[in-house]
Amino acid sequence: MGGIDGTVEMKVGIIQYMDSGHLLPGHPKCGVPHGHTYKVELTVEGPLQNGMVMDFSDVKGHLKTVMGELDHRDLNTILEFPSCENLCAHIHGRMQARLPGKTLHIRVWEGDGKWAEM
Repeated sequence: MGGIDGTVEMKVGIIQYMDSGHLLPGHPKCGVPHGHTYKVELTVEGPLQNGMVMDFSDVKGHLKTVMGELDHRDLNTILEFPSCENLCAHIHGRMQARLPGKTLHIRVWEGDGKWAEM
């Protein structure tokens, strides 16, 4: 194996899906209960350690746990205003707590063609 551990920054990423419902209080169109299939992309950035930034299995396990708290739930019971942006920030915060010291990038797709990124 090459000797690049600790000398280069790399990124690894995974994608997970969940289905949840919400409404956006006061919004003319989205102010009624409805649901989405969300696609969540997580990227972890950092130096290589033992040939990996982080084991894919570990990354997936952490994201599945966080998304399990949101999957098939009414997001209004979790977030005051469950916009795609606030959902993205929520997931980012929960992941950062699970992976302290890691540089994380989260993109949350609300159906096709609409996303928020942090």
